[in-house]
Amino acid sequence: MSRKLRLLALIASASFIFVLWSAYRWGENQRYPDGNIFEHLENVRRSKLPKPAPPEPALAPVPTAAAQLNAAPAFVALRYDAAHVVFIAGADTAPRFGPSFGSVRKLMPSLEPAAAQAGIGELWEPDSESLASLPEIVKSTAKGEHWTLYLSPTSVIPVLIERPVVAATGCSLSAGFLATVPPDQRSAFAASRKDRFVVRRSPAEPAEGPHSPVPVAELPDWKLTPDLEQQIATILNDRMKQELSQIDAYLRASGERPAQVEDLRGTTALGPRVEQRAPRDEALRQGKGKLDYDVRAFRITPDGVPRLFVRARWEAPGEAPFMMTAWLRAEAKPILLFADSSWSAALRKNGGEGPASDGLDFQSVLNVFDEDQDGWGELLVDSRDGNSARIGLYLYTDLGLVKLNASLDRDLHEAESCVDP
Repeated sequence: MSRKLRLLALIASASFIFVLWSAYRWGENQRYPDGNIFEHLENVRRSKLPKPAPPEPALAPVPTAAAQLNAAPAFVALRYDAAHVVFIAGADTAPRFGPSFGSVRKLMPSLEPAAAQAGIGELWEPDSESLASLPEIVKSTAKGEHWTLYLSPTSVIPVLIERPVVAATGCSLSAGFLATVPPDQRSAFAASRKDRFVVRRSPAEPAEGPHSPVPVAELPDWKLTPDLEQQIATILNDRMKQELSQIDAYLRASGERPAQVEDLRGTTALGPRVEQRAPRDEALRQGKGKLDYDVRAFRITPDGVPRLFVRARWEAPGEAPFMMTAWLRAEAKPILLFADSSWSAALRKNGGEGPASDGLDFQSVLNVFDEDQDGWGELLVDSRDGNSARIGLYLYTDLGLVKLNASLDRDLHEAESCVDP
């Protein structure tokens, strides 16, 4: 190549490099809100990529409940008067209208509604002959023995066994105790707004490890905003449709296996009944049922985030009501943790007869405790199905309620139904 051509090639190459460098500098100096042109183009590219779903909030770990399960015995105690509580320690001691097991002396009836509602508002004191036939825990507990009464998550007082008692609970006689609140503890007893408690012969041991800095409590001042109210209604309706489909599918399957459903009021042909009810259940699925619900907030987990207890009821013309409870985590967008529609399942098993409720009182949280001080709440829950009712102690977890070793069961039938015709 001649010297002239080499010079021209060199000039052309230098010019090309200069143009590229100038273009780069020009682009770099073009400013966008998110940076220069190259950064802007990269951000545009990334914005078109599929966005990953936001991670689900992690559930709090499940507590072991070892302290509550190993501390025995525990019983549901009811306020009897200003200085006493009563609790049943031996259920179904004898038939209510069976042969007499000795003489008893009637005590002054309770004026407190809690005891009367639980069927133990009237008590009798057994004589020595009757006492010999009562459960071992009643016979072996001495008068004056100290027990522990849990009034609330932060209030625990001693009580003294005053005397053994017998009460009618449905169609049975059950044995228990009348316990005295010591005089120096009666101000704390009177200050409690609750009238259902838990009593233990020995207190639950504190949980191992550091105790939760967040006290367990109901949150009566927690407010339900209109936006949150709408979100909860949507969650409830979606879950109701899911539960209803599962119940109907189970009943259809049960109708194909009559031997498995012989105890349902003597009938075994459930399949046709499900098909007859299908159009009315479809009205619920289409949102034509009237929803009524209420919400209570509790701080019952170590993370301190409120958990919401929701009772819901749907009414549709000509159909048995659908009843469900649900627990949600209170976030900007509430999260459904678990639900229970067992009342609705029982209604549909029985053809719409039986455990119906006129309102939202088919389940209630009566009190809350933290016996082992680990930040996980224990709930005293009243559940009823129209035929019977149970006040039970449950440990709250984000996966469901775990039944502990305290309950008071009662039959809601009239006394006349206990006598065979």
